[in-house]
Amino acid sequence: MTTTLDAPAGTAALPKVKAKARVTGRSRGMTWFWNVLGLGFAVVMGFPIYWMIITTFKTNKDLIAKDPTFWPSSFSFDSYSTIFDDKDFLPALQNTVIITVGAVLLGLVVGFLAAIAVARFNFRGRSFFIVTMLVVQMVPLLAIIVPLFVVMNNAGMTGVLFGVMLAYLVFTVPYVIWTLRSFIVNIPAELDEAAMVDGCTQWGAFFRVILPLTLPGLVTTGVYSWIQAWNEFIVANVLLSTGGQKTSMIWLTFYATTPTRGADYGSQMAGALMVSLPVVLLFVIFQKKVSAGLTAGAVKG
Repeated sequence: MTTTLDAPAGTAALPKVKAKARVTGRSRGMTWFWNVLGLGFAVVMGFPIYWMIITTFKTNKDLIAKDPTFWPSSFSFDSYSTIFDDKDFLPALQNTVIITVGAVLLGLVVGFLAAIAVARFNFRGRSFFIVTMLVVQMVPLLAIIVPLFVVMNNAGMTGVLFGVMLAYLVFTVPYVIWTLRSFIVNIPAELDEAAMVDGCTQWGAFFRVILPLTLPGLVTTGVYSWIQAWNEFIVANVLLSTGGQKTSMIWLTFYATTPTRGADYGSQMAGALMVSLPVVLLFVIFQKKVSAGLTAGAVKG
């Protein structure tokens, strides 16, 4: 394909130039290479999940066979029956739901209000407070588990679910403050002032302006706080040890290591699948909002 460039009217005649269009973009061979590489990476990362799911449907004969099979000879639901027959499974799952919902709601309320204060108001020590929130997230839980247990024990909060909720605020609140601050900073303060000029109070401007515009950030931080609280083991195991209660992670750990049960791989995999399924479903449901929230809060900080 060739094009001819003519001189504009009223100007001297210019020599005709033939311009050849060039095809830009990646070659077909490289496209196939990257597609195959991505597909191979997805297979490698997804194989453990496939193996966990397929193990839950295998019979004992397939589980103890010398040569592993990638597809069960016959499907069996005995592993799931064993899990639900365990008297501790459903109470542990219920405790996990209660603790996680409470920790996420408390973390969002406290962290959201603190993020508004950090983003909207100038006060002495604000920069130090922001850096402190970042440093707190770097401290591993094992480093603070002993003083945390001492404080909660002196307050009479060990062995109860509410004590675990309060303890989870240690890692949920700093994350919420640090993340939501970037969302609130991106909201012009003039919108708050315009709302108050139109007759809104400060709380009215909060509910009509800040809250709707920060909703993607709340969903993002809520989902990640849920994942952290749901999968947490160390704090729950230490604080609930005196009360005899369990979360799903504690139940799964002790269920897999009980000497009297033996190597019941099918039931262990079924328990792991049932415990992880709510988190997977939650992430799938809010996937679009999480992606939108991550990009919306990454403009400036």
